[in-house]
Amino acid sequence: MLAFSDGTRVTTPSRACHNCRRRRLRCDRSLPSCRKCSLAGKECLGYGPLLRWANAPAVRGKLVGRLGAACPSRPIEDVTDSSKQPFLSIPPALLDPSINGLGPKTKQYVHHFATVVCRDLVSFDQPNDNPFRSIIPPAGAFGFLGAIIVATGAMNMAAMLGRYDGLRRPELIDALVAKDRAMSLLRAAVDDLTPASLPMVVAATVFLVNLDLIDSGKGGWQVHIEAATKLMPSLLHNSILASNRSLMRCLDVITADCLTYRVLGAAISGLDLTHWAEEEPAEFLGVLERAAAYTYHCCPPEILQIFLLASKLHSNSKDGEAGADPDRINKALALLQAARSFDVVNWVHNIPGLSAHDDLPARITIGHAHRATACLYIILAIPEAADCPSLTSPSHADVVVQEVLGYLSAVPIDHVHLKGTIWPTFVVGAQTDDPAQRTWCLERLEAVWTRNPWMCPWGYIRTTIRMMQDLWAIRDSRKAAGELGSGGRNWLWELKSMRDKCLIV
Repeated sequence: MLAFSDGTRVTTPSRACHNCRRRRLRCDRSLPSCRKCSLAGKECLGYGPLLRWANAPAVRGKLVGRLGAACPSRPIEDVTDSSKQPFLSIPPALLDPSINGLGPKTKQYVHHFATVVCRDLVSFDQPNDNPFRSIIPPAGAFGFLGAIIVATGAMNMAAMLGRYDGLRRPELIDALVAKDRAMSLLRAAVDDLTPASLPMVVAATVFLVNLDLIDSGKGGWQVHIEAATKLMPSLLHNSILASNRSLMRCLDVITADCLTYRVLGAAISGLDLTHWAEEEPAEFLGVLERAAAYTYHCCPPEILQIFLLASKLHSNSKDGEAGADPDRINKALALLQAARSFDVVNWVHNIPGLSAHDDLPARITIGHAHRATACLYIILAIPEAADCPSLTSPSHADVVVQEVLGYLSAVPIDHVHLKGTIWPTFVVGAQTDDPAQRTWCLERLEAVWTRNPWMCPWGYIRTTIRMMQDLWAIRDSRKAAGELGSGGRNWLWELKSMRDKCLIV
C-alpha cells in the first residue's frame, strides 16, 4: 500500500505484470510500470485487464496465423516477421529517422533514457509532459548530444542492474565509450558554436554532470558546471529557442538543474561559484521559477538563492575561525530572517504548470524542510550569528535539526517525491549526534537508492551515505579525544577539507 501525505492510498498490484506472467518471471510489481520490462526494453503491459483486437490472428492451435472471417486477408509477404526482430517499444519521441537508424543495443539505451532517466530527472513524470524527452529528436542532428544520451542511458542501466547482481556490467563499458565520444565531439562543437548548436552544447554539458551523478557524484562535475554556466547568458537571446517552445522549456529545466547543482555544489565544496547568479539575480530566479513544476529537488528558488549567498559568506571566512565581523553577522541574520519569512504554501500553490495530479501537501512539506535546512546551513556556515540576541526565531542547531526531521518524517518513505529530500536529509544527518536519528537518515537515503517504488539508483546517493558516515567517524573520534568544537570547527569545515567532494542534490 503506497501512501501520499494527503492521505491518498494506492494499492500495490497483487499480481505480476502481463509480461512477467507470460515469461514466468518474478515481477517487482512497481508503479507505474514494471522495472524489469523497462530494463529489457519492453513496454510494460501493466497489471489490469488487457484490451484485445476482435478477429485478431490466432496465436495457438490449428488456426495459427489465420484471421477472422470479418477481417480481409492480405499477402503474407507484406507482414514483417516480428519473431525475427527484437521486441522494443519506442515512444513517439524516438521516431526520428536518424535515431531509428541506430543499432538495437544503442536504441535500447536511448529507450532507457526516454523511459527511466527522464522520469528520474523530474519531480512528477507525465508521459506527455516531460521536458527532457524533447531533447531526444534533435540528437540525430548533433552527434555529441546523441552520444551523451546513449552514455547516460547506459550508465543508468548499469547502475540499476549492478544494484541487483553487484557485478561490473558491460553497460558500464558502453557508457564510458559513449562518454569519451561525446567529450571529443563536444570539444569540436564548442570551437564552432552556432545559434542552432549552442542550446544543444549547453544541454550536453549539463548531462555530463548528470552522468557523474549517476556514476558516483564525483569526477569532473565542477568543470562541467562552470562550462555550462559560462554559456548560459548566450541563451537569453537565442533565435532558435525563441521559435521552438518545447525546446525552450526543455532548456529552462536543464538550465535550472545546472544552477541548482552550482548552488549546492558551492555549499559543500567551499568554492566560490556564484558570480553569474549575483550579476543576474532576476534571471537566476526567473529560470528556476519557470522550471519549478519539473525540478525533482522541490526546493523554492528563493531558498536556493539564500543557500547561494550563505555559501559565499562561508567561503569568504577563514577555516575554522568564527571571527566577530559585524557586517558578516548582519548579512547572516538578514538571510535567516528572509528564510523564516518565506511563504512556502503560497509558493507551491502558484507554481506555473504544475500537474493537477501532483501531491501539493508533500511539496509543501518538502519546501518547509528545505527552508529549515537553509536556516541550519546559515547557523553552521556563520556560527557567530546564532548567538545574536536579536534573533526571535529558534537558532540553536539542535532545535533546527528537530524541525527538519519533523518535516522529513511527514513524507512517506514510498512517496514519489522522496528523492527531493536527499539534500535536507544529508545536512541534518551530518549534523546530528543521536544514533537513532543517524540510522533514520541512512534508511531514508537507502530507500531512495534501492527500496522506493520510484527508486533513483544514482551513484551519488551511495557516495553521500559514505561521506556522511565519514563525517560521523571524524566527529566521534574528535569527541572521544576531547577535541570536539575546538577552533569553532563543525562538519562543514571538515567537508570543505575533504579531497574528493561529492555533488549532493
